[in-house]
Amino acid sequence: MARAVLVLFCRAALSAATDATPTLRQALLGEAKHRLNDWFLNEAWTGKPPKGRIDFPHEQDGIQLQITTGNYLCDADERIDPFEKIQLDPEEQPSSPDAIPITFGRFDVEDADAIDVFNVLADTKAQEEWDDLIHGGPGVTMLGDFPDEFARGVAMTFVAHPFPDRQVFQWEVYNSSKKHDDMWVVFSTRQNEELHKLKASEAWPAVQAQNCLGAYHVVALPQGGCHVVFTTQVNSHPPWPITAKFVFNMLWTKTVGYIQQVRKRAQMLKKQRLAAHSQAAVVIPDWLLYDGKRPNKTAPGKLWVDNAPKTEPPFGGPDYLSDIIQTDSVLSHPVLVANNVHLPMLMFASSVFLVMGLAATWKRLRRGAAAEAMAFDTVAQQEDGTAPPLLSTEA
Repeated sequence: MARAVLVLFCRAALSAATDATPTLRQALLGEAKHRLNDWFLNEAWTGKPPKGRIDFPHEQDGIQLQITTGNYLCDADERIDPFEKIQLDPEEQPSSPDAIPITFGRFDVEDADAIDVFNVLADTKAQEEWDDLIHGGPGVTMLGDFPDEFARGVAMTFVAHPFPDRQVFQWEVYNSSKKHDDMWVVFSTRQNEELHKLKASEAWPAVQAQNCLGAYHVVALPQGGCHVVFTTQVNSHPPWPITAKFVFNMLWTKTVGYIQQVRKRAQMLKKQRLAAHSQAAVVIPDWLLYDGKRPNKTAPGKLWVDNAPKTEPPFGGPDYLSDIIQTDSVLSHPVLVANNVHLPMLMFASSVFLVMGLAATWKRLRRGAAAEAMAFDTVAQQEDGTAPPLLSTEA
């Protein structure tokens, strides 16, 4: 009798412990709200540039982007000092924890509702149709919906020409008010071992990148349109010795271009549904979106993943380290000191990669100009008054 009681007690304790463990959805949404509300939108945390935690903003086309002045472990609030070290030997542990900056930003979207912007961000598979960073690569693979985590798994590849592609295996979670006037989309590559079991990683030279946390909070505006606040913490593993902060300062206009594409896509979605006289509808199952819903196997169809083991929720400790480097700490690395490597060599390597990138950009610009000239000639030669053939039937 005593043994039976003990067994029942142990089972009850195990069940209670399991129920107390946050789902991925709870963990990621909690961290997203913490970073945007308690950090970025809290002047007591950010301080004032250049001595605060946030640098001066970059602004273009009504889009504001800022990066942290310090580098961060994924779970840590404090700035990391000294900056990250380099790991040259796979068997050698870095001499200090690695860290990367966090990006924050905000922008408005006119002529589109919050649900339109949400659908653009949440419909990852459709990103192949409009995102220039996806075009020309392997694209997006939907890995499945995980009912115990209330999360969706996705693998996607970003084209980084002339450098190797960057692939991510990421979790996606969502949240919304019933009126669709307050909506969240959150991405994270943290604790993604279960996702790697569903698809093989791309072969060399593709690079496995990480987005520790990416989050978009979309809120309807009283006058129409919506306001978006977002954050990302991306480790793209740029070629040595280029740092994440260097990449941001050189390529922040690429983020502006991506946001412009999000705007145009959202505006197109609204025009389409108004023309069809249809009600706005979310592109994901209700049980992934709203609080208090039960998983519905019939809603996601082929995306359902059965019997996946429980994933340890992230953001409960420093269990994730990125491996980006900073040149001001490279020189003190014992391997470099032993081999008498100096700063001019590092700067030369950086210059080589920079020249390669600029050359590739110039080549693309020339191709774009040639394509525009050909398109103009096509229109000019259409003298019978009819429209020239479209390259695509989609917007």
